[in-house]
Amino acid sequence: MRFLSCSSIKGEKIVTSQKSRELSFCLAAWLFGGLFTLLKGIWADPWGVSFFDLDLLTILTAYLFLSFGRIQAGAFALGQGLLIDIFSSGLHGLFAFLYLSVFWGIYLGSLFFNLQTAKGQIMIVSLAIFLKSIVLLTVLSLFSNSIVFSKSFLSASAISIIGTGLITPILFIFFNRLRGIPGREAGTPASEEL
Repeated sequence: MRFLSCSSIKGEKIVTSQKSRELSFCLAAWLFGGLFTLLKGIWADPWGVSFFDLDLLTILTAYLFLSFGRIQAGAFALGQGLLIDIFSSGLHGLFAFLYLSVFWGIYLGSLFFNLQTAKGQIMIVSLAIFLKSIVLLTVLSLFSNSIVFSKSFLSASAISIIGTGLITPILFIFFNRLRGIPGREAGTPASEEL
């Protein structure tokens, strides 16, 4: 018969606590993404730029990619895209395809930039949203005859790209704090790097 010492029991509790914290964060990310999708649909302003033009789903996808890996981030991107497709009246599969392209943009960007630094986070997320805008215009131009490049779409895209990129390091630090990870240990930038 094997007896466990107090230190091994405490170590087991720490591992269990860490895994439950990770699972809780992933569940919270899914719920937040769904809530954000619903609120974005309710408060969408089709004539101008609103607060919800900041793409928090892309930031969450990048954070999940950094913290939990490709599979979790890819599943999140696909799931959130399918959720948007369910509630939208557009082409079926459009948003699932868009958020999978965001995931691939994050993956390819992480090959060239370091997602653990503030500059890398800004670059990767901005490039992923830029790719999303290009893919959206391309797909819509393939399936619709009346797509015109409008000034409002270009300005909304520019605000989304710049604004989302700039708030990414701040939200990464916030997500690390929610998970109980100190900033320097998780590879997030120090305040002077922002």
